[in-house]
Amino acid sequence: MGLPDTAGALAQLATGGGGPSALDQARRTVSAVRGRGACAHPDGTARFVLSALTVFAEDLALHETGRGCGRPVRGMLPLPGDQASALPAPAEGAPVLEVDWSRCDGHGLCAAIAPELITLGPHGYPVLGGTPIAPWLAHGARRAVSQCPALALRLKQGGP
Repeated sequence: MGLPDTAGALAQLATGGGGPSALDQARRTVSAVRGRGACAHPDGTARFVLSALTVFAEDLALHETGRGCGRPVRGMLPLPGDQASALPAPAEGAPVLEVDWSRCDGHGLCAAIAPELITLGPHGYPVLGGTPIAPWLAHGARRAVSQCPALALRLKQGGP
């Protein structure tokens, strides 16, 4: 349980894929991060996430049901000023990772190769955010697809 698990729990909340327990899972994962790092990064991240869970409680309650809040999920927070151009949001039509569940054996290699995109659920199977892959994460996504021992991962081209 760490920052990648927290990111995965938040991605599940954003996409509505986590079900009614997604908010509790997000709180549990972020609570496990507090006080664990050699620097202040994990603590700062935990405070930020706990604050966001409080401030956006109404929106998150809608996402928890799978209906969503009606706002688009962009895959990342917008950055102010010049930083926004340094890290562009995933383009329309950007690829999305998918799992062929009839093939997946839960090896977990994909999560080790691309932890920013894939986490493992409680039973060892991949949990994907379902959001378009940002350009700076595309290499890791392609590696995870090509090295999956069961050939269960694929990149699907996103919408228009």
